[in-house]
Amino acid sequence: MRKRYLIFVKLAVSISLIIFIYRKTPLDQIGDLLFSIDLRYLLPIAGLLFFNTVISARKWQLFLRADDVELPLWNLTVSYLSGTFCNLFLPSSIGGDSYRIYDIARQSKQAVRSAASVFADRLSGFVAMVTLSLISSIVVSMIFGTARFVVIPSLLLLIFFCIVFVMVSKEQVGKFMNFTRLNRFDTLNRLINKLFISFENYGRRRGLLGRVMTLSFLFQILAIMIVYLMARSLGADTPFYYFSAFVPVIMVMEALPISIYGIGVRDYGYVYFFTQVGMGDLQTRSLALCFMTISICYSLIGGLFFLYKLWAGKQADATVQNR
Repeated sequence: MRKRYLIFVKLAVSISLIIFIYRKTPLDQIGDLLFSIDLRYLLPIAGLLFFNTVISARKWQLFLRADDVELPLWNLTVSYLSGTFCNLFLPSSIGGDSYRIYDIARQSKQAVRSAASVFADRLSGFVAMVTLSLISSIVVSMIFGTARFVVIPSLLLLIFFCIVFVMVSKEQVGKFMNFTRLNRFDTLNRLINKLFISFENYGRRRGLLGRVMTLSFLFQILAIMIVYLMARSLGADTPFYYFSAFVPVIMVMEALPISIYGIGVRDYGYVYFFTQVGMGDLQTRSLALCFMTISICYSLIGGLFFLYKLWAGKQADATVQNR
């Protein structure tokens, strides 16, 4: 019952924001702009999307390898692609992460190490995202002579580090377990201890943090470039540094589990931020729709891998039963 209520609330948020944003926008003109998109940009956009998936898989592989779990890069890339498909139907990026944990745990027989690697992967990506946004926002604020563009990234970074401090500090987690009396459950205690062993393994690997953060910043820069190319395909000539300031913040907004697949929240972010730097109403709304359309199409490609993995799994089970 609670799950249905949450889905209803998120659906209401998405619908309300969509109505608020598009209520006075001529949809026929948005349609004309989308149909006039410069198709020359689609191939580099698709290439960057796939390259970013490989970057994410490589970063994930580094965490797993540091914890003595060795899997081919292609397997992790396919798992990532399948996870993007799951994001279409499950809450925020949490759904895709849950699938990745399950998939790699099934392949490696190491459920806790799989969960720890996915958590660390997300953590490093968020650090790069918010840090890059904060740096770019400072530049934009200097151009406009106001500090308002720095406020949101600064708050996000502060909240993030507070959450991380609590989550990755064994002492703080221990205090929370004692306060909630969850320490009575031996299984949960063993699970948390194994998670912290994985985190300690990451810390002992020399150079791991530097390689991971380099890949994380590269991923974020390319993600910003993808949105920039989408805007260029729609005829927008907004400078790149505005995208580097706003896109990471919008990504954080749409990742919040308060809407369906970020619909409405993402649109509001593009409209709110980019109208302040000279992009027209039609272009901001068309950019949001363009991003959603391309993301869904790319996720559906991941769906093909997901279906293939299901079919291959059933074939393998049938082979075992026939022996």
